[in-house]
Amino acid sequence: MEANTCCPIVVVAHGDLGEALVRAAEMMMGPQPDLVALPLWPEESPAALQEKLTAALQMTGDRPTLVLVDLLGGTPFNVVARHLPERDIACVTGVNLPMLLDLLTAREEGFSLAELAARAVQSGRDGVRSVTTIHPQEDQTAGG
Repeated sequence: MEANTCCPIVVVAHGDLGEALVRAAEMMMGPQPDLVALPLWPEESPAALQEKLTAALQMTGDRPTLVLVDLLGGTPFNVVARHLPERDIACVTGVNLPMLLDLLTAREEGFSLAELAARAVQSGRDGVRSVTTIHPQEDQTAGG
């Protein structure tokens, strides 16, 4: 992580989900400073993830940091939650690609950490759609 970008983003998720999201975002937007994924593998303990998270947060220095996790109540969330009282961290659950893409653009626009967290929730929700409700299928029985 570089030390000059606003609001580092750390994606903490089960398996390679976070790494895949980061790779996909960088495929679309190019390399991103201050963006890191921390996986939790089946053979790892929460303590092992804690060590990885502590190291990643140390690299952010004293800057406010947005941590995106995959699942509320999962091990990645529980490990991150332990850091919330001691650091300037916002944690948002339910990370998805639309959320991450929006945040990578928005973090350079001068939003505060709280504003970025709120934006993450909104863009994450906005990125989930039922295609059948966006483009309802024509009624095939009516000769359409």
